[in-house]
Amino acid sequence: MHYNSLASAAASLVLTATALVNSEAQEKRTFTDLSRWVAERVQLWQPVPAERRFDDIGWARDILEARRLAAEHNRPIFLFTHDGHMAIGRC
Repeated sequence: MHYNSLASAAASLVLTATALVNSEAQEKRTFTDLSRWVAERVQLWQPVPAERRFDDIGWARDILEARRLAAEHNRPIFLFTHDGHMAIGRC
């Protein structure tokens, strides 16, 4: 079992070194090219609307506003509290 972990780590190291050598052999990118590439990667990683359904909820800023809206629209209040970072899924 230990041998497999060591072999896997060695293979990862070889692949990383190979990628670094290949990237250095390629034409040097300018700062503009790099910033454009980063911006494109960030855009690709953004969630699509189907993954952002959480944002469709009509959130109230505080309990007083929630009570006012609930009474105005004859709707119940769903109280959600969290301690953590909602952006990374830890509530």
